[in-house]
Amino acid sequence: MSKVEVKRAVLWRSETFNSPGTLAMTLEPLANVKQDLQIVIGYAYPDRKSAAIEVYPVDGARAKSAAEKGGLHRSNFPCLIVSGANRPGLSHTIVSSLAEVGINLSFFIGQVIGRRYTALFGFEADSEADLAVKLIRKATNGAAMIRRGGVASARRRGRTVRRRGLNRTAARSKSRR
Repeated sequence: MSKVEVKRAVLWRSETFNSPGTLAMTLEPLANVKQDLQIVIGYAYPDRKSAAIEVYPVDGARAKSAAEKGGLHRSNFPCLIVSGANRPGLSHTIVSSLAEVGINLSFFIGQVIGRRYTALFGFEADSEADLAVKLIRKATNGAAMIRRGGVASARRRGRTVRRRGLNRTAARSKSRR
């Protein structure tokens, strides 16, 4: 099973009018400098008159200048990109690990193409994003270990595995024998 990669990301963002061609005009300067965008997000606000456009990555001086020419500015909210081989329940595993320590997400966008999972997470503070990197790595690597060798196998390797209700259920079944 392949490892899940977690890395920090900086979105470039524009708040603009919601009208035909606005997205194309925003992206044109980046296309002209051959910036390879991995993420492009465009959406209208509920008033249907205004919209937001977000892109990643914007690397290098030429691309930064092109992004600014297109009306984009470096966003100030911390983000993470998580990618790797997809497996059932991966998003749930990740967001549960964040919720258990009280991290609130500003946004989450996830998708699977083929067998590859990719997700973008937004946070309210840098400290939360820093902690999330550690939690996501721990949660996803632990999930892989449990699937490969089971709980007993993970314990033999020196990892602590907590599963809600597991100890209680095991104790009840032993007492009934």
